[in-house]
Amino acid sequence: MFLFSILSLFEKYEFFDAPFVDILENDIDGFNVKISIPFIEGIVKYQFSYTIIFMWLWLLFYAIFFYVLKDFFKIFIDNELFTAKHLNKLKIFFRLNFIPIILNIGSIVMGWIENKKVSFEEEYFFVFIHTCIAIIIYTYIDIFKKGQRLQEENDLTI
Repeated sequence: MFLFSILSLFEKYEFFDAPFVDILENDIDGFNVKISIPFIEGIVKYQFSYTIIFMWLWLLFYAIFFYVLKDFFKIFIDNELFTAKHLNKLKIFFRLNFIPIILNIGSIVMGWIENKKVSFEEEYFFVFIHTCIAIIIYTYIDIFKKGQRLQEENDLTI
């Protein structure tokens, strides 16, 4: 569906004629799209808006996030704990948590600039959750650095 969303966006702005995609009519907030699915002769009609693209991008981000989270948990069951490879995985996961923090704070600030009503909604919740995760991961990074240093000192004394 993501592919068809992108194709319908290209069809709308006439970058190229996308196969199996037809623009039906234009609306103010979006436009209606009809997609013909080949081989099964199916037709999908939906109202396109830019929120679809953002939804797919967030889904892609969280797919990457949970893949990296899997590597984070895998660190703790490995035989050798304090390695440079594990420290790099922790740093990647730490940096990955700043993407939603920055984007959501940006959307909050844009809401304040546009004088929208400020309430505790999911933007604030995601900022809070990812900030907590980043603080925990930062603590792990510090512990891993100290553990790696101690392990190197132990290896030198033997």
